[in-house]
Order: sequence, then structure tokens, then C-alpha cells
Amino acid sequence: MDGEREARAADLPLVTAPAAVKHVSAITGLALVTVLAFLPVLRNDFVNWDDPAVILHNQQLAASHVVGWAFTTTLIGHYQPLAWLAWSAIKILFGLNAQAFHAISLFGHLVNGILIYMVAWRLTTLAGLDPRTRRIAAVVAALAFAVHPVRVEAVAWASAFPYVLSLAPLLLAFLLYLDHGSSKEPSRSAAWLSLAIGLYAVSLLARAGAIGFPLVLLAVDVYPLRRRINGRVLLEKLPFIVVAVTAAVIESGAREIAPLQDVSIGARLTMAATSPFIYLGRTVFPVRLSPMDAVPISPTLDWVRLGLGVTGLAAIASVVWRLRRRWPALAVVLIAYVVFLAPVMGLTPSGLQATADRYMYLAGVVVSLLVGIAVARVWPRNRFAIVSPFAAVTVIGMLSGLTWNQTRWWHDSITLWTRAADLDPRNDIATYNLAIALAEAGREDEAMGRYEQTRRIVPDQPLARKNLSALQARRAEREGDRLVDAGHPDEAEQEYSRALALDSTRLHARAARGILLTRLGKAAEAAADLRAVYDADVQDAPVINALAFALIETGRPAEAATVLKGGVRRYPDDVNLAHNLARLLATAPDPRVRDASLALQLALRVRDRTGGGDPRALDTLAAAYAAAGKVDLARDIVTQALARARQLGDADLAAAIAAHARQFTSRK
Repeated sequence: MDGEREARAADLPLVTAPAAVKHVSAITGLALVTVLAFLPVLRNDFVNWDDPAVILHNQQLAASHVVGWAFTTTLIGHYQPLAWLAWSAIKILFGLNAQAFHAISLFGHLVNGILIYMVAWRLTTLAGLDPRTRRIAAVVAALAFAVHPVRVEAVAWASAFPYVLSLAPLLLAFLLYLDHGSSKEPSRSAAWLSLAIGLYAVSLLARAGAIGFPLVLLAVDVYPLRRRINGRVLLEKLPFIVVAVTAAVIESGAREIAPLQDVSIGARLTMAATSPFIYLGRTVFPVRLSPMDAVPISPTLDWVRLGLGVTGLAAIASVVWRLRRRWPALAVVLIAYVVFLAPVMGLTPSGLQATADRYMYLAGVVVSLLVGIAVARVWPRNRFAIVSPFAAVTVIGMLSGLTWNQTRWWHDSITLWTRAADLDPRNDIATYNLAIALAEAGREDEAMGRYEQTRRIVPDQPLARKNLSALQARRAEREGDRLVDAGHPDEAEQEYSRALALDSTRLHARAARGILLTRLGKAAEAAADLRAVYDADVQDAPVINALAFALIETGRPAEAATVLKGGVRRYPDDVNLAHNLARLLATAPDPRVRDASLALQLALRVRDRTGGGDPRALDTLAAAYAAAGKVDLARDIVTQALARARQLGDADLAAAIAAHARQFTSRK
């Protein structure tokens, strides 16, 4: 046995020129098919599922201290410093260009497909298969992985890039470990082992998914490496175990695992027992794939599903055990599949998903390798050898078509969540995120419909209720604006009040209602609204003027003066603010409020800016002269103001100016 393995190992480094040409041809074909299958991803945008927090609004990616931040942050519940650095580089080089982020994901996926080709070739070489069978196995395994629709989520979703990024160094580490395990040169073997350990650490720094990798290596030691499991072989795994445990501790500290009161032990066991079959089912029948398989609203123990899952796993394990000598690869595949799925099977649930296609990205390698080897074993031995290539091309073509179509569902948030909601109308996460996307696109009627759908699914969903009320309030606010423009102040006030009843934080509605109330003579109510928005730093000129007027009408001229002075400082070129402040400072009944000097200064500025032809500005200037004790000048200006008002045909204004004049012309 050992002599046979040594003979095979001695042949591993030898690659003839014809063989190299065939490898290049196979890899070129693999790359072409993969790119064509995923081509729609280059036209996709970001989606409102983690992308805003991870990329779009993440200011840290372009910060000077991004390296330190990347190695210390646990943003979105994962420790993935290399992923953050990769995103940072893309953002710095290309900005927030969605095509750049998707292109990097596609390139990484393509690299992973090529590495799987190399892994399959290596494993089948170690297993002693002939070159033709090896090539078939490698091509089929690589294509089964690269163009399968289950891989779309990891590639087409920008925020799932860590799954793609972490796989390449893991596959390289695996290849180096195979070289180490099959080498007879101690120095080279030690170097390959060290590199394998380092690349494993790199993989976990991109995303800690392959925590159970040391167990997979131990299984590979048994087959196809056929190494004798002794102390030295076990000791080799210690550095891998240290790296894995360290990554597991850091990742567990970063993840927000659902507490037992939210997801019981029974519910977790149910998900863990059934998820391996769910993923296999999607692999065999990859249609109607949803971007969100949500955790049930009230997850509970399901004895039937749990029993079927445990029975199925036990039956498969029993069959694999019985066939361990005839087909030892089955045992390795089963171990690797379960080990790679274990962290995401549901025992430690986090997030809102029960299962997700991206969780299958690593375990999918194992299944693809099994498919490749199985097809290669059957291909040259069946009676329909002519049919085999046609069947393989047909299957690959169907998978590529499904992948092309699935990639298009990730085009944007509306497309993505519409698909998810159509597949499962009871998916409250899909309907809620779709509502957000529709609202952002200005499709408010549709957004409100989706929020209402979400509330029918989960009646006490607070965010859906809040956002629905906000949309309804915005609509009422706009209707109030329309009614004001149409000259219907009473109806407008009702709409503004309805908007505020739905969403009391709408400052525009409160400000608009306050301004409207001043026109309707409801000064006390207006003052309350306008003071609230003014204190919330909504201090535009109309609000300041209306608030000052309401304060004066409610007997608070000192507050009005303070508000107007702040407005003049903020808007020094606003004539109305300067005029109103000058009027108040010149005519306030409270001597502590009056300031004749400042009033005269402001009134002169207003007169000059209005060209000396505005009767109201002249009336205020007369009042300021009178307050400053310059009664003769005040009388002259009043005469001008009266003449101008009469010239304009405004009898009411002329009467008001005459009444104002009587107040100061009688002063001595």
C-alpha cells in the first residue's frame, strides 16, 4: 500500500506539454462558461440588504485608519478584516461603482472555479485514476461549482463577497497540504505545511467559515493520501486547530446569536437536522431560489422534521460506513460536507435567515467534487458513451441558464424583494424591504401596500407601522401644501394636523401649520407649533417671521425680539426680517424691548433696499425716527408714506399709516 502511494506521489509533479495544453484549454472553457453565466451581474446595482451599511454609507472604508479599523471592527456581526480591506481598496480605486464591486466578486468566483479544477485533478491523481478520467472529473467538478445557481447569492450580492474571498486561500491551503502529505522530501514537505497553515489563517481573516478544516484534513489523510494516523500526523493538525479555535472565539464574540427564548433548543435541533437536506435539495433542483429563507416568526420544535432529518443522516452515515472500504471517498465527502455546514446549520442562529445559498458556497465545493468524480467514474464505462457528452453539455447549459436568470433577480432592491415576496407572500422580511425600496424610488402607493402586507403578516412589526405612518403623513403634508396654494386654508390645516397625528416628527407639516395658523388668527396655537420647529433648528426666514408675529400677538415681545435678532444675524440680506425687527424695536410697548438706535439703523437699511418707494418701509422708518426723538423727520417720512400708499391705491394701508402717525406726532 505505501509503495503504491509512493509511486503515485513520485509522478505528481510531472506535467507533459500535451497535458498542459489540455489543462489550459479546459480552464479557458471553464472561465468562458462561468463569465457568460454570470454576465448579468455586471449590470446589477447595490441592494438594500447590508450593502448600505457595509459599502454605501460606510465612511470607514475610505478613512486613513482603515487598516486598524478593519482588524478591530465587528460591524454586521462578523470578523472579516481582509474583506474590509478589499472593499476599501475597491472604493478608493473606483468609488461607489456597483459594477466594480460585482466584477471583483465574479473574478474571485472564477478563480475559485479554477482552483477547484486543480483540487479535483490532484485528488483524482492521488486516488490513482487515469488521466482521461481525472480530466473529466476536474472539468465537471469545476463547472458544477462555478455555474450552479446556488452560487449566485455569494457572487451577485456585494456584501457576500467575504464568502468568495475566503475560499481561494482555503483551496490553496488544501492543495499545499496535499503536496505536503504526498511528498517524500522533508524540507519541501515542511515548507508546504507552513504555507498551508498561513493560507488557512488568511482564509479565516476573510470570513471564518472553514472552522472545521482540520477535521477535513484528517479525513483526507486517511483517503486519498492513505497516511498512517500516528502522533506525528495528529501533531501536524495542532497549528491548524490553534488558528481555527482563535478564529472561532473571535467570530463568536462578533456574532449576535439569538437567545434561547427567541429560538429554542428544539427549534435549533430541527433546523440543524434538516438544513443539510435542504441544501442538497436546492443543489439537485435549483429552481425558485429565494434570497431570503426567513426564520419562522415563532420557531418551534418540529418532531416530524427533526425525526426525518436525524433518520436521514443516520441512514446516510450507515450506508457510507458499509461502503467505506469499497468507496472511501464517500466517507470523506460526508465528513467534509457536515463539517463545513456545521457553523451555519442552525445550532447557533444569528440574523433573520434559517438557510441561505451563500452558506452553501464552501460546502458546495465538496458536493461538486463528488459530482465530478462520480461522472468521471461512470462516463467511460456506460453503454451510452456517445450520449454522455451531450447529456453533460445539456445539464451545464441548463445550470448556466438558471444562473443567468437568478443573477438578474439581484439587479436591484425592488427586483430582488419582489422575487422573494412572490415566492413566499408570507415572507415579512421580503415585503418590508420591498416597501423600503419602493418608497425610496418614489412609488409610495406600492410601498404603503407592501407595508400593510407586512403588518398583516406580523401585526406588531414596529418599523413597518412607523414607516407606513410616515408615508401617510408625507402624503397628508403634500395635500396640505396643495390646499394652501389653492386657497383653502381651513382644509389645509386639517391635512397638516392629520400628518402630525400620523408622524409627530414631521417638521415641515408643523411649520406649515404654524404659519397657516398665524394667517387664521390663531396666534397661541401657531406660537406652539412654530416654537417647536424653531427649537428643532428649523430656522428659515418664514418660520422666524411667523414665530415673531405669533409671539407678539400673545404678549411676548421680548421673545419675539430675540427671535428676530437671531434671524437678522442669520439672514442679513432678508428685508422682511430687518423690517419686522425695526418695527418691533421702535413700537414695542415694553421699554426694555425698545431700541431706537438699532430700529433706526435697520429701518434706513430697509428703505434703501426697497428704493424708498415702499409705504410700509417708510411707515416703519417714521416710527423709528419718532422713537429716536426725531419727530420732525418722522412727520416728513409719514407724509411720504401716506402719499405713496394713496398713489398705489391702498386705502387701508394709508389709513393704518395715518393711525400710526397719530401715535407719535402727538409726542412732545
